[in-house]
Amino acid sequence: MAISIAKRDVYEAKRPSDIFNEWEQEGWRVDATYIPFNKQIITSDFIEELLKSQPQKYAPFNKSGGGNTGYLFKANKSMYELIIKQTAAIQMTEQERQSVIALLDPKDEAQEAMTELEIVMDLEEAKARQLSPEGLAAQVKNGKAKKAQKSETTVYYRNPYVKEMVKHIAEGKCQMCSKEAPFYDKDSKPYLEEHHVNRLADGGSDTMDNVVALCPNCHRKIHVLNDEQDTILLEKIAEKNDKYYQRLLAYEEKMESKNSSNSSEAVK
Repeated sequence: MAISIAKRDVYEAKRPSDIFNEWEQEGWRVDATYIPFNKQIITSDFIEELLKSQPQKYAPFNKSGGGNTGYLFKANKSMYELIIKQTAAIQMTEQERQSVIALLDPKDEAQEAMTELEIVMDLEEAKARQLSPEGLAAQVKNGKAKKAQKSETTVYYRNPYVKEMVKHIAEGKCQMCSKEAPFYDKDSKPYLEEHHVNRLADGGSDTMDNVVALCPNCHRKIHVLNDEQDTILLEKIAEKNDKYYQRLLAYEEKMESKNSSNSSEAVK
């Protein structure tokens, strides 16, 4: 037996590359913490209590105590607490029992530390990864900056479409050292990091003319050394990125206008 605790809300994602079946290529993903237990509960031992505590609709157990057919079932608070307490009671050591009891008040430090803004950025980044370069260009144009939020530190909004656009322009190579990305990420894309030439904390903009794509090594170097010559170089690269984006956007708008015109003529 094990319990999985979701780290954050569901988001759109591609099917994992190691899964080969009839699942759709595009779907939804939930990142979770998986917690196994040494001893498993037998639900028939306390089925009457389970039946009383489970939801009235779409319940996991039928009236006779057998399991209903389904993929996921909602467990309300009373049912969850009952299962946790029963699981804790049969564990072998006090340490194991306490680790299970702790799940009655689950606290994911990483999730608690996340601000609403960070969650929004995570979801938008997942969407951005699915778009074509033209789609990214359109989103960059329409994107609106969001206010920074403070938790333990100040969180600045970073437009995920700008991030994906600059990585597309870089074509898998660091825009500073020109070397190939050091590895591929979970989506099989070259791993590069966005860098704001003029920092957001210093009033820099989250726009194409202020963003470059760097390998982790160069990115760290920039922040550690803060070399003026490096900054001048990156400003020129960011300017080129913006020109590329502007050309792509102009092409996309031209094609959109052409398609719209053709549609109008067809109606006539």
